[in-house]
Amino acid sequence: MTDFSEDIDKVVASIIRNELKSENYDDSCWLKAFKKAEGDEKKAKVIYIDLRTADLKKEKEKEKKLKDLNPNANVSCGRSFCVKKYTIVSVPKKLIGVRKCEGCGNTLDQQVGERQIPKIDDNPIEPWRPTSSQNNAKLKKSNTMNFGESISVCFNKYATFEGRAGKSEFWYFFLFHLAGSVILSLAPLAIYSIFGLITIIPLLAVGCRRLHDINRSGWWQLISITGIGFVLLIVWWTTEGSRKKDK
Repeated sequence: MTDFSEDIDKVVASIIRNELKSENYDDSCWLKAFKKAEGDEKKAKVIYIDLRTADLKKEKEKEKKLKDLNPNANVSCGRSFCVKKYTIVSVPKKLIGVRKCEGCGNTLDQQVGERQIPKIDDNPIEPWRPTSSQNNAKLKKSNTMNFGESISVCFNKYATFEGRAGKSEFWYFFLFHLAGSVILSLAPLAIYSIFGLITIIPLLAVGCRRLHDINRSGWWQLISITGIGFVLLIVWWTTEGSRKKDK
């Protein structure tokens, strides 16, 4: 930020120096300065410098903000389980580490150099669209997560009930919840209760997303209350996903 301010000061000083040397003043600033100096030209020049400096700084800061908002940084997700891991998009620099990846929901934080951008197309690659059964097969393969990735994604999407989740994402987290509950049942009740409270919400969320992946409403999880309904949920959770619109 300091370097930016110093750069602006240098640019502003250069502009004002040239204006004073050529006596090519900004009409609006000169008029204000001349009035404040009550007609004294020497005093008017001093006041003009202050007024013009303030105006030019505002202009340059505005230009910098507009420049920051322009798409000028190429970013990719880069995560092994993301279906868009090879996608290169152009985003504003301020959104690096903030904007979410459409493929896995994590932040876009891996900046890509110009040499790494495919030369076949200078424009950002369009969002992934399945066009054939082969693409669907690739999607299933890339959606497969390992145990650690599943836990990481589920906690990152702690209370996210929208979207879809593959079988590996759901079952690995379900296994984590089940194994943790069994092990901690031997621990003090307080520790067991804390673990249950921490994991129950992401478990319900990923269960809802898993149902979305087979084109069913997440509200179907309520049938687990009946006991026998849990068997039907297990069948659905083990079903391959579809690409229809979420319910």
